[in-house]
Amino acid sequence: MSENSVNVAMKSKEKRKTIKQEMVLFAIILFSVAVFGVATPDYLSPANLLNIGQQTAVIATVAYAMTAVIICKGIDISVGSVLAASGILAALVMQSTGMPGWMAIIAVVLIGAVFGLLNGVLISYINISPFVTTLAVYAFARGVALSFSGSQSISIDSPLYLWFGSTDIAGVPVSLVVAVVLALLWLFLLNRTIFGRWLYATGGNEDAAKASLIPVRKVRTLIYVLAGASAGLGALLTTGRVGSAQPLAGIGLEFSAITAAIIGGARLAGGKGSILGTALGALLLGVVNTGLSFLQVSQQVNYFFTGGFVLIAVLLSQRETFHGWKVSKLFDRGTRSHFPRVEPETGQRVLELKGISKIFPGVKALSEVSMNLRSGEVVALVGENGAGKSTLVKVLSGIHQPEEGSLWLDGQHVILASPADSRRAGISIIHQHFSLIPELSVAENLALAQAHLPKRFGVALNRKLMRNRAKMLIDELQLGISPDAKVANLTIGQCQMVEVAKAMMADAWLIVMDEPTSALTNPERDQLYLLIERLIKRNCSVLYISHKMQEIYTLASRAVVLRDGKHAGEAAIPATSESALINMMVGRDIGNVFPWSKAELGESLLQVTNLSAGGLLLDINLEVKQGELVALTGLMGSGRTELLRCISGQEIFNHGTVSLQGKELLSGNAWMASRLGVAYVPEDRHKEGFISTMSLEDNIALRWIWHNSRAGILARSNIAELAKSMIAKLGVRPANPETLAGSLSGGNQQKIVIGKWLATAPHLLLLDEPTNGVDVGAKFEIHSLIAGLKQQGMGILMVSSELPEALGVADRIVVLSAGRIAGQLPRGATEEQVMKLAFKYV
Repeated sequence: MSENSVNVAMKSKEKRKTIKQEMVLFAIILFSVAVFGVATPDYLSPANLLNIGQQTAVIATVAYAMTAVIICKGIDISVGSVLAASGILAALVMQSTGMPGWMAIIAVVLIGAVFGLLNGVLISYINISPFVTTLAVYAFARGVALSFSGSQSISIDSPLYLWFGSTDIAGVPVSLVVAVVLALLWLFLLNRTIFGRWLYATGGNEDAAKASLIPVRKVRTLIYVLAGASAGLGALLTTGRVGSAQPLAGIGLEFSAITAAIIGGARLAGGKGSILGTALGALLLGVVNTGLSFLQVSQQVNYFFTGGFVLIAVLLSQRETFHGWKVSKLFDRGTRSHFPRVEPETGQRVLELKGISKIFPGVKALSEVSMNLRSGEVVALVGENGAGKSTLVKVLSGIHQPEEGSLWLDGQHVILASPADSRRAGISIIHQHFSLIPELSVAENLALAQAHLPKRFGVALNRKLMRNRAKMLIDELQLGISPDAKVANLTIGQCQMVEVAKAMMADAWLIVMDEPTSALTNPERDQLYLLIERLIKRNCSVLYISHKMQEIYTLASRAVVLRDGKHAGEAAIPATSESALINMMVGRDIGNVFPWSKAELGESLLQVTNLSAGGLLLDINLEVKQGELVALTGLMGSGRTELLRCISGQEIFNHGTVSLQGKELLSGNAWMASRLGVAYVPEDRHKEGFISTMSLEDNIALRWIWHNSRAGILARSNIAELAKSMIAKLGVRPANPETLAGSLSGGNQQKIVIGKWLATAPHLLLLDEPTNGVDVGAKFEIHSLIAGLKQQGMGILMVSSELPEALGVADRIVVLSAGRIAGQLPRGATEEQVMKLAFKYV
């Protein structure tokens, strides 16, 4: 079974895992009550249980809103001070105006909301960090409470105002009833409303939320307003308990609220939280705090217990990381010294993988994979997304240890129990996301690859030697980069070169490159090809992972094919045809990867006239008809993406017009463009395409719900029907709507991004690199889908850097060069014709 199946098997259990955590919390609460009841019999007295309920109610009231703030990837440490300030100000207003109790109740909540609005505006619109903002408001609100009250409590004589915090109904505190009602309201808000979906989306991936036209700033501001209002409500309950407003009320409440939320399952990384879990977390704190007080434990020790709860909750939420650390340490013992350092007499180094299997809970991600890698060659590792490539690379890097099989280096058995072991064996992994430190120079980054930094007299860094070594290597590899250059100032292509040099500085002989050209310009790509040639001349080996057939046939001498976690075979390049290699990868004959179908052209759909945008685009004139697929090509930086974003309203243009079926679109108005039928699928699906912490169902419906919900309330049955239909139409695997989007392969994630916009029934589909980073099988499926949309009369404008793709699927090709249209080519044009136009204005 593939590595993708591993993730799916784990992620499909997410709901059951949450329920299990809540059941465990409930069991801990019952156990704690029993223990304290045995230790101090008075603990179970009605008066004390009433006290626990009142304590829990205040914590829970504020913690619900704190959970929502954390889901939105924020934090609010001002709630305790806001509670005190709200209570004091409301009490003073009552004293000075004789305001009736019901108006004072509204006033205390509104005062809290105003403080929350201050937080929200500073965070969302001024872009001050949540911690700094709420810390400042924390101090400000506490100052207001102390100064306005003269550091004295203020008595309240309104029976209605005090009723919420001092009365019980049939033995149940009214404040606890309020907390239960609030829990139900928050559950409804988060799970059954558009605002709730927006909140989870904002916390899960803010850029993708913005690209989905969610008003992120308003959502974040409103959630802080609700947090402030909740603190005001907490002031009402607290005042009722003691009969007066206290300027020091709420001290430590922010810590209790955050603790309850984290214990209940909220993650500070955003996108996840449970109101029921938070309620149980608040109850547990109330039970334990009261119990420790009965045992006459000091407040200091109480803090230790509360802090322990937080640490345990975080560790439980990251069990996989903790478990992986323990396994790594276990394998690490006694295995670090047996790495052959002397090359064989032939001068060739060989790494053999024999029957490698990697097993995750209930799933075999790699099954008896055997292969060998020799110095002096480029080997392509190919297969569909989820075939096991990433798992195999993690085995080579020492991150994963196989349960079955063995690795042999130059004829000797080795165990790669950690990344350090992998580096000592001469293996270096270059990921898509670089491991360079931006603030350091090239020479300093290269020096970090060495086992020991060069020093003078064993103390001070020998920067001259660091620079000389770096310059020698840079010159040998002909990189054309200054060793003194700051990495943050380098291009992506230059960073790629530094990563390769870093591997050489670490004395690596086997370099694994994972999709190295995904973000490179064509000149940078060609420079990387030359660098790989130099590495081979140095007797290195390159394991090259790519979904681009053109790259594989340019660089590799052979290809190792993985399918469903198994070794599906090897193919000699170029003796094996491209179609035969693809058949090995997908296990079926898919014919042309970039299928084209003729469609009846309809009326003019998109008209772009004399469009200019700053210095990026100049005098663009473009038309797309119904049933037509127009491909935008050109060099990276030629303005292709900028043009799509201007058409979709994601960016502003300063001259010209964009019209859809005769209706002119306003510059920078993405809402208007979407309403008129424009759908934009961005280039970077991970950044702007989908929300990894949300299910397939919620991702697909993220735009659809805005126009298909009554009064902002979700129609869950309709959403489920939409998701089921779209998943079947797109061929998403697995077809479970509850699967988290982050667990899917790249191709299936791209289908979900496309599906989100197809659900809005658009007339014009803008696709920016729609098959970037997806396997050949998924490319075929995506383009088959696009061909079907074209047949239905949809207009499609597509950006592609892969010329075989653009030439294969387009009805017409428009070539951009330096922000201008260099020319148009009909179907049947050649790569040479396209490239000639691409360099026209460069």
